[in-house]
Amino acid sequence: MVMVRPSENGTPRPLPARLAGWVASVACARPRLMLWLGLLAACACVGYSVTHLEVHTSRSQLTDREARFSRSWQQYSDTFGSAADLMVVVQSPAPNVRLIRSVIDELGEKLKREPEHFENVLSRVDLTAMRRKALQFLTDDEIRKTATRLQTYDRVVRQQNWELIRSEKLAETLLGQIRRGQAEGMVPEATWISAERFADSLSSYTHNALSSGRTEQNTFKPPLPELMTVASDQKLSDGALSWMINSEGTVGVLLVCLAQLQEPGKAQGNARESSLARLRTLASEAETSGRTDAAELKVSLTGIPALEHDELRSTSIDIRNAGLLAALLVGAVLFAVFRGMRHPMLALMTLLVSLCWTFGAATAVVGSVNIVSVCFAIFLIGLSIDFSVSYIHRYLALRQELFELPDALREAAETTGSGILISAATAALAFSTALLTGFPGVAELGLIAAMGAVLCAASVFWFLPALIAISDADVDVEQLPQPMPAAKLAGWLTAWPVPAAAGAAVLVLLFSSQAFRWSDGRLQARVSYNPNLLELQDQRAESVVAERALDAAGTETVLHAVSIARSWEEAMQLRTRFLKLSSVGRVSDAASKLPEQPSGSTMQMLQSLQQQAASLPASTPTLREGSYLETGRQADALYAALKKSDHPRAKAAAASLDQFLNDLSKTPARESSAILTAWNTMTIRWLLGEYQEIAVADRFDPVDLRDLPRELKSRFLKIDADGKQQWALRIYPRENVWNGPELDRFVRELRTVDPGVTGAPIQVYESAGRMDVTWASIGLYALSVIFLILLFNYLRPGQKLLTVIPPIGVAAFIGYTLFQRNGTLEPSLAVMICVGLATFIAAVLDFRNLRDTVLTLMPALAGGAVLLGMLQLLGLQLNPMNLIALPLVFAIGVDNGIYLVADCRRQIAAGREGYLPSSDTLSSVIVTSLTSIAGFSGLLVSAHAGLFSVGLLLAIGVACCLVVSLLLMPPILTLVARHQPASMEPVKVIREKSGAAEDTAARDAAAKSTPQKGKKAA
Repeated sequence: MVMVRPSENGTPRPLPARLAGWVASVACARPRLMLWLGLLAACACVGYSVTHLEVHTSRSQLTDREARFSRSWQQYSDTFGSAADLMVVVQSPAPNVRLIRSVIDELGEKLKREPEHFENVLSRVDLTAMRRKALQFLTDDEIRKTATRLQTYDRVVRQQNWELIRSEKLAETLLGQIRRGQAEGMVPEATWISAERFADSLSSYTHNALSSGRTEQNTFKPPLPELMTVASDQKLSDGALSWMINSEGTVGVLLVCLAQLQEPGKAQGNARESSLARLRTLASEAETSGRTDAAELKVSLTGIPALEHDELRSTSIDIRNAGLLAALLVGAVLFAVFRGMRHPMLALMTLLVSLCWTFGAATAVVGSVNIVSVCFAIFLIGLSIDFSVSYIHRYLALRQELFELPDALREAAETTGSGILISAATAALAFSTALLTGFPGVAELGLIAAMGAVLCAASVFWFLPALIAISDADVDVEQLPQPMPAAKLAGWLTAWPVPAAAGAAVLVLLFSSQAFRWSDGRLQARVSYNPNLLELQDQRAESVVAERALDAAGTETVLHAVSIARSWEEAMQLRTRFLKLSSVGRVSDAASKLPEQPSGSTMQMLQSLQQQAASLPASTPTLREGSYLETGRQADALYAALKKSDHPRAKAAAASLDQFLNDLSKTPARESSAILTAWNTMTIRWLLGEYQEIAVADRFDPVDLRDLPRELKSRFLKIDADGKQQWALRIYPRENVWNGPELDRFVRELRTVDPGVTGAPIQVYESAGRMDVTWASIGLYALSVIFLILLFNYLRPGQKLLTVIPPIGVAAFIGYTLFQRNGTLEPSLAVMICVGLATFIAAVLDFRNLRDTVLTLMPALAGGAVLLGMLQLLGLQLNPMNLIALPLVFAIGVDNGIYLVADCRRQIAAGREGYLPSSDTLSSVIVTSLTSIAGFSGLLVSAHAGLFSVGLLLAIGVACCLVVSLLLMPPILTLVARHQPASMEPVKVIREKSGAAEDTAARDAAAKSTPQKGKKAA
């Protein structure tokens, strides 16, 4: 965007403008030297970045490392050897437990043979020792339930009444219980539970058998209650070995950690990359070998390290592709505007050089980038193109006025210098406010973007003039492109200022009403914030697909919290309290595998149960063939009874029986009988297995650490050389905590039990979950800083320090006093006090320049309101990625305001009665906005949903700021110029010498005959 030459009244240009002109003159005088210096610096920065810049993929890098949860996570990582598990997910479309187990076992053995890449491999758990002491895990209430059920099942097992548990007999028994309950006016809850369990078992077994064509290998769900209810929590499986496989037998999980190297930095990052690649190769080989038995077998990788790695890889590819597309789109826009490719290519080359410089500065100052700060390039693309197009546009306009090449380059630098440097300064200081948030990841982004803004401005006055000097050295003025004419548009925008301003204001208010609402005594945004990081990633990525499969299967999840106890007693207390929380689904630990020694009477009861179960034969009796006709008749009657009830369990049971009856009606009689026979047989085997499980629990000596499986010890218990114990507990959520409300409730409830709880959910909560609050603070600080800078720039020299310095001192004193009294500092309060006092002083001393400051911010504020209103109307949400783009939209809006207000002030200073936007300024606003929109639109091809939302928000936001700048600002500035008050400059009284009294009358007559001078701007 441009600023014209100084007005004819001789107003001196400010120091930044003169400095920019001098740098451009030097670049024009020695263009090749300046180009070589710039290119050598760019190459050096690239080389330095390639060798020294580290890329951090972990979200733990985004949060405060001194926070309690961060220290707890680091302690957990140091103690147990790894920060996070990787999960190898083995999926089969149909239940196939045998195949999943074999694939997991084979892959687990391969991983254990490569300790240089992998450690802490958990493929299965040996529970032999613990199963022999399983009865000691029962509580007194569970022991009573087991004894009661044992007596009930003895009628079937001891008396060999196997007909009682056939499918048709179980349906008949349940039907009789429901009818008796309905006759008595209330059906017991236990009856509904039994009906739901029976219906689900029969329906799922039949459906899986028909789908796979097998009966024996399908997953069987018991239709009756288990003898030991503790089994689902303590014994993990019915066999001596346990695998992590869901109840349907379709999804299995293997846990593994990447080997940790002692070398920090890039060596460790490269090793992790190599280990991840090796793990994916082994998983692919396991999938290929497993498909010999099941063509649809799928082996994939997920976990926090895999998700973060895939996200960084996806964003890198998308940013590269988006950059290429953005270059083409921007080049097309500039080609249409400048009617050639030479000058657009110069702007793009300047952008590339400034990005190289910024990478070098980031490497030297910060040393690393993370998954948030890597987005700084998006900011710089908008700023650099904006600055370069403004300079080129002004240069071409001057050449059309027949300025020579060196004079045009210097004049363009001086007339655009103030605007570009002020824009760069405001953007840099606004980005620097991120340093106050306390989030290292966001602070690094702010620091890098601030340095980049300054370097982009420097490249425009150093590198770009040298490029133009060489490119246009032998080009005639007639061959140069002419800037886009905008005189007619300027006339249309200001022809009817009052109706135009009123209509634009109504439009802004309409969108603002959709963006905000008044609630609970304060103004709140309607646009919702979605912190779900999984939805922001490439939904086709392997780790994302695998994580969604785990969530659907109800097995493991990557978002589990971790709590550390210092003793067994503390671990048991934490476990009990965690399980009482409504948001907690289960707790995995080693402490609960070491129950207290039962009392003498309880021990005698346990021994009696064991002896009673051990006295039965374990052989399976021979049954007659299943009767599909009788089963269908009884199931249909049971279905009719269930349909009459509104109980949720009755509805679920009715739905399962409906599916079973449909499957049965479509199946041939022989196949139906075979399936029902297999179901009856497996029911008997299961019941005998329940007895056998109690029978093998024949050891009653106390459970101690030696009985714990080695796989559990390595993950949940560490004992130092001095005997100090650390017990880890993994707390799994009941609901999907990728979603914001569920995550918030989960973390808040966990912290009521253990304030130092840590893990992936807490890291996500503290980074993405609170990003909206963080960026709200950044927005407040940035707006305050920009307001003070603009006000300081507009104020007259004698009032600058008087207006700005006292408020800063008062705010600092109040903040220090409150800190000494309360021990805490509230930056927002200090900022508001400072801005409020500065506004009050400026309103008293220089209201006109305060007004211009507010007008400068209007495109950003009104454009932001329109943007939020459009997001609400389009049903779009804010997220942790596109929130980062909001400061850039604000900065572009402020740029538009700076140049339009500066153009108006110059025209008023030149003595014009009204305001007509200059063609140079108006066309520059349009061109820079269109190039920004075109550049950001390149992100719309991103597979990464977060980057796509960033591109969409930036394109819409810049368009909103452009509309406000064209429709609202020119009419308002026209009205301001018409009603501009008299100058508030102090009047200098010059006393005349006595010898000149005779000339007074002549001077007065000459003054009366001279036209009155126009108004003078502040």
